[in-house]
Amino acid sequence: MDIAKHRVDALSDGVYAIAITLLVLELKLPALHEGATDAALQHALVELLPKVLVWLLSFWVMVVFWLGQQRLHRYSTALDRPAMLIELSQLALVSLLPFSTGLVGEHGNHAIAAAIYSLNLLGLALLSLARVLHFLRKPELQSQELTAAVQTTLQWRAWGLVAICAVALGLAFVIPGWNMLAMLPAALLPMVARKRSGLCERAATR
Repeated sequence: MDIAKHRVDALSDGVYAIAITLLVLELKLPALHEGATDAALQHALVELLPKVLVWLLSFWVMVVFWLGQQRLHRYSTALDRPAMLIELSQLALVSLLPFSTGLVGEHGNHAIAAAIYSLNLLGLALLSLARVLHFLRKPELQSQELTAAVQTTLQWRAWGLVAICAVALGLAFVIPGWNMLAMLPAALLPMVARKRSGLCERAATR
């Protein structure tokens, strides 16, 4: 059974919007007693900084996965049942991200908290990879705009995210909290994927 993309897109947009909103709710200042000084407020804001950094990371991660979904849907005409199951599974992990973000924000120095957060991200990355691989195996779901270069870009981005998230998970047991720095190379993935895609295009025209 093929499913119209706009129905899935509407559901996805709603889940992502709610999850992003819930992330902000974790940014709470501790209650200050009446007559608290500016120094006390400044100290409370400094104490909140680790949670702010985790919030920024989670917000950025959600945007990366949402853009990945939209990028792939641009080249698809419909979704079959397996693709729908992948989409719903990924949305389940998206809805879990506010919890794992709050956990690592409160207890980021503990390996178990850092590992749960990293595992959440790795699950999202693996499902994104599964979505890409399934889509590329189904010509009947593909639009005519899907070129070999685009396929290369999609695969490089998906595999790259899996590798980066796997490294972050491994480092969670070595340097909990700081392991999230392993996610920074994800910002370079679009550039690397485009470069790889350009090489494929030039090779195809020879």
